[in-house]
Amino acid sequence: MKKYRIFRSLRTKMIVIIFFATLFSTMISFKLHEMIREFGMIPPEFSIFVNTIINLVFVTVIVALFTRRIIISPLKKLLHSTKKITEGELDIEISKTSNDEIGQLTDEFILMKEFIRNLVQKVNETSEHINTSAEKLTANTVETSYVSEQISSAIQSVAAGSEEQTKGMEFIVDAVAVVNDEIKDITKNTEEMVKSTNNTVLKAKEGQAVVDNTVTQMSLIQNSVKESNNSIVLLQERSQEIGQFLNVITEIADQTNLLALNAAIEAARAGEAGKGFAVVAEEVRKLAEQSNESAKQIAVLVNEIQKDTLSSVKTMKRVTEEVKDGINITNDTKEKFTIISESMLTMSDQMKNILEAANKISTNIVEVAGSVDQVTGIAKENSQNSMNVSEASQEQLAAIEEITSSTKSLAKIADDLVELTKTVHVNEIA
Repeated sequence: MKKYRIFRSLRTKMIVIIFFATLFSTMISFKLHEMIREFGMIPPEFSIFVNTIINLVFVTVIVALFTRRIIISPLKKLLHSTKKITEGELDIEISKTSNDEIGQLTDEFILMKEFIRNLVQKVNETSEHINTSAEKLTANTVETSYVSEQISSAIQSVAAGSEEQTKGMEFIVDAVAVVNDEIKDITKNTEEMVKSTNNTVLKAKEGQAVVDNTVTQMSLIQNSVKESNNSIVLLQERSQEIGQFLNVITEIADQTNLLALNAAIEAARAGEAGKGFAVVAEEVRKLAEQSNESAKQIAVLVNEIQKDTLSSVKTMKRVTEEVKDGINITNDTKEKFTIISESMLTMSDQMKNILEAANKISTNIVEVAGSVDQVTGIAKENSQNSMNVSEASQEQLAAIEEITSSTKSLAKIADDLVELTKTVHVNEIA
């Protein structure tokens, strides 16, 4: 397969197409030149114009057809897929048609689509996990709050209930430890999501770089087409100049014919003395008529060349428009990549905000756990100091309310993430 790698380059394909088109057109023009020379249809010195026109028309048509097939059509398909992805349809199928730069761009685009698709599903799964953990945390904090209220009431009524309060505080410590472990899991998953988002941004930038290279290649093709068009226009101008020269030759031939006629009349008047002059005048007249006839034939040929040249100019103009369309499509694809990159950066920032919120919750839980440990120690050391323990229980309730508030915020963030992923159409991954 190594010997075919050279044809994976878009530039190489265009060079091969132009080479073979030029080769075939040269063969055709050579045959035509031989026919012209054999049958003497036109003077040999003008056959070069016919060959040039045939070469230009043939090469132009072949290059236009292959440019549309190997560049413009794949880019239009890729642009259609890009629009579908920006609309949230990540379950579309993207087909690869070649192994050149367009094919490489398609490969990167497919990888990017799959990466985004996996990321969205992972965000959805993580959001549901966060929501579930938040519900568990809320249930634990509600239960902890209830236990704390019971402990505070028991301490205020009977000092002997301090032992039960100590047990309740130990239960709180265990519950907070469980919640803390779950928050750590949430933090870890969020960090992985941030890394995945950053990797997606890098992939989008790589795809954008490939599009930039494609724009450069399209610009080179456009410049080549412009140069060919300029050559054809120059040929048309030269044909017009030849037509002007033929007009001058025709006028000279007419005047020469008129002068020969006048000379013949004068020779007839001179009689015997003017016979030799009459013969010369007759030859001059014939030569003038032949020159006039040849000039007319050349004029017909020049008109045909001008018509063919005008047709070539129109063809080159159409090719130029096709290349412009290709450049516009490539630029649109580049803009879509930019939009995707910006969207992924925004998602990365949101993931970082979630990570910061989870870290804050974890910090608060650690602080609560420390407070609970202190309260438990105080209860064991001095069961008689019920008022101090009651105050500590009130502080604990306040901290639990803060945890409950933070948990609700976390649950809201998880719900927002779930709603965000619902806007994207993604098939489930087996």
